[in-house]
This record gives sequence, structure tokens and C-alpha cells, in this order.
Amino acid sequence: MTPDVWVRVNSATFGGRMVRADIIEQVRWDRKTPQHLILTLHSGEEVRQDVRAGAPARDMDDAEGPELAEQLVSAIARASDRPGGQMLELRPDERTEGVGWLRTPLVDKPWAE
Repeated sequence: MTPDVWVRVNSATFGGRMVRADIIEQVRWDRKTPQHLILTLHSGEEVRQDVRAGAPARDMDDAEGPELAEQLVSAIARASDRPGGQMLELRPDERTEGVGWLRTPLVDKPWAE
């Protein structure tokens, strides 16, 4: 059975959408567009995720951007091991005063019913 993992991608500039994790080919951060993570899909389409997710805006450094991309890849792998549908969303993290990938069951979302 294919894991049912979705990533909620939000961008103040490009809007929001849900993306199935199994069609994401690459996750990267580019210093030329430091405000977004770029997710490349199987189709070649690129979708962008705001890296601050509502947290106070400040520039990301050269280590922080790639680390956030790697955290998404790791979160997808962990969510794939869980039963049922899972959703990942970048949210402010009070513990780190930054952002982090929050995993929730997909069935808890009213729009998923």
C-alpha cells in the first residue's frame, strides 16, 4: 500500500495547495529566493513554500535553508511509516523560535472529509 502523505504548501505570493508527498522529486532552498523552499514535482512543476510560515521574518543563513529542506524530507519518511493519511505543514515552533514541520492525521481536517 502506498503511504498517504500530503504536504500543505503555503505561500503569500503563490497561494496554497496540497501536494502528495510521493510526487515530490526534490526539495531545495536557493539563496537567490531565500524566502521560499522550492518543491519540484514529477511533472517538472515547481511549488514554493514560505520558509517563515507566519513566524517573524528574518533572512535565513546558508545552513538554515538546506536544513529546513532536509527536515521536510525526513518528516515525509517518518510520516510514511504511520498508518492512515498524514499531513505535514510548516508552522511556527515556539521551542526553537523558528519553524518546523508539524505532522497531523489527515482525517482531522474538515476539508478532507
